[in-house]
Amino acid sequence: MTQNLTYTPNFMEKLLGRWYKWYFLVGYWIKANTIYFWSEFFVGLNRTLVLLGTCVIFLYLGGENQQPILNYLLLGNIFFTITDPIISWFVSSNIRDGNLTRWLTYPIKYINFLFFTGFSNCVYLSITALISLIPVVILFRQYLDLAGNFSIFVPFLFISFGIKFSIQIMTGFSSFWFTDGSGANHLVQNSENFLSGSMFPLYILPAYFGWIQYLPFAFTFYHPMQIYLGKYDTNQTILVFFGGIVWCVVLYFLAKLVFKFGLKRNESVGL
Repeated sequence: MTQNLTYTPNFMEKLLGRWYKWYFLVGYWIKANTIYFWSEFFVGLNRTLVLLGTCVIFLYLGGENQQPILNYLLLGNIFFTITDPIISWFVSSNIRDGNLTRWLTYPIKYINFLFFTGFSNCVYLSITALISLIPVVILFRQYLDLAGNFSIFVPFLFISFGIKFSIQIMTGFSSFWFTDGSGANHLVQNSENFLSGSMFPLYILPAYFGWIQYLPFAFTFYHPMQIYLGKYDTNQTILVFFGGIVWCVVLYFLAKLVFKFGLKRNESVGL
């Protein structure tokens, strides 16, 4: 009896066609993130404790007059987490260990591969971050403004991701010049925490630091949260929206340029 070895594509392969590989890649990385259950459990527990600690400090030590800044920091922390592709360390290790050459031989563009890898990380982080938020909502629901300008706020999830993605892969590409990009990754990560407004609202800074609000980092936390909390009028929201898109485009093409020049220095160390 002759066995039929003809391959029959499944439903998703038929539906997505050439895009199926990206669908498969996203699913693969989400599954990969769930392999070490207890590690992820303690990461989620740590996030919950940080959120609860923030509530306790601002409400029980600062009083209810701290409610606006509590909403800003608490909900902004979730926003900041679920839009983080966490890709810079992966890129750095690829270059440092010589694995980049292997990725370049695959029939997919490396930057596209990084994009969907980062996107899958964000999908996974969205799930874990929302789970971490549940105890906070149960205990401090009366202090949280969960009904902000959500419909206008959603597009900024993609804008923030796009900006962070380009910045992170450029940081990772620094390994082309510095061999080990760990130092650059730490520097950019800490700078982002400060310049994005995730540590404190940027409006409390003196006027001569106003230029910080025009940097791309501010579009990943400060401006989206101001929109969500209703601090911006329609004109300001439109300007911020288009400003974020411009930064996404500029940084993406800059990242491609950095990658192009970096490849000329690639020595495949470690092969």
